[in-house]
Amino acid sequence: MDNRDTLRDERLTRVDIFGDDNHADWPATSATATRFASIKTIRQAIAKALLDQGRLPVGKSTVLDALWADFINITRTARAIARDLPGFAAPYLLPGDDTERAIKLHADALLNLLEDNLKPVADGGDNPEQLATKAALRQRFIDYFLPVDFVAHLRADCDLLDQKNKDKISGNDEGNQATGEIEVQLQKGNDEVAHITAALQNLYARDPAKLRSWLAASKVERSPKKKKDGGTNNINSSGPATPGTNP
Repeated sequence: MDNRDTLRDERLTRVDIFGDDNHADWPATSATATRFASIKTIRQAIAKALLDQGRLPVGKSTVLDALWADFINITRTARAIARDLPGFAAPYLLPGDDTERAIKLHADALLNLLEDNLKPVADGGDNPEQLATKAALRQRFIDYFLPVDFVAHLRADCDLLDQKNKDKISGNDEGNQATGEIEVQLQKGNDEVAHITAALQNLYARDPAKLRSWLAASKVERSPKKKKDGGTNNINSSGPATPGTNP
């Protein structure tokens, strides 16, 4: 991604966190809730495309190593949580061996526990109560400073392993496709944020603090400008800086 795309991706991360922190402000069945869920799906797609773009030239063993590293982080954190919740760590312990089959089965099991299933409920997707339970479960890990998108990274690594096994197209072709997919997903994110902004400006019309928080989260930051060569830094050239100041 170029710098502009990186800033747009970072905006989606802030939007996702805002949605998690404030989801009680809107009904779980509302269009706004659905759009925040879509932001999560978009972020997962971007994470996967980034892996496709940057990792495909490496061998399958590197992908398996990445999954094992994901497991170690989750296991270590689950053991810490289990100090207060006996038995909590059991589903998160490392698999008994590091074969590809064992790694894939364990990754699928973890995703089943931690990842939102955003299919319609009638098709087996999670209902609002299940989504809330999974969000609370993920938060236990995030409270120990696992990245807020640690599940998305696990999904991306797992999907990359599947792609490696399919091995249908060349790495270069996949990299080009990944770049195009990132742009598609970022545009989807822009659209979703625009819809959410319209709704939250109405919802928070009498809550200026919340509205400012949303507008800050949903804004795409500006790229820092490079200093021109030979430019001045406003230091007084007539003598040394005055003590106690920050030149």
